[in-house]
Amino acid sequence: MLADPLPIDASYITAADQPAISRETNKSVYRLTVSNVIYTTTISHQYLSGGRRRSMVRLDAKQNVADPYVPTQYVEDTTSVYLVIDRSERLVTDAAVLSYVKELVGGVMAFSTFANAVTTRSAQIVAGES
Repeated sequence: MLADPLPIDASYITAADQPAISRETNKSVYRLTVSNVIYTTTISHQYLSGGRRRSMVRLDAKQNVADPYVPTQYVEDTTSVYLVIDRSERLVTDAAVLSYVKELVGGVMAFSTFANAVTTRSAQIVAGES
């Protein structure tokens, strides 16, 4: 199981740890409010037929902002960003999947400043922690 609160790298947008608000067998939800933005992180795993596992890491950000059409009213503004790892549990190793995640997050997305956090947390998620 991942740590509670979920440690977040100092250069991450929230710059603080997110405490768990929900724990299930294959799913954990963490939440933190910074200023008027509510950040919710969900980490979950689905075990599918044919020996497949789908792991998801999702960040949701929600806040109330002035309606651009009616400035005296507020509307909810939301954004979600997530990574899904869909893999065979029979034919590919955790190390191979981790190398693909590192290639995507560390190489393709150029997250090199988060190299240690990405490696450690990705390894835990690939191994089935939530």
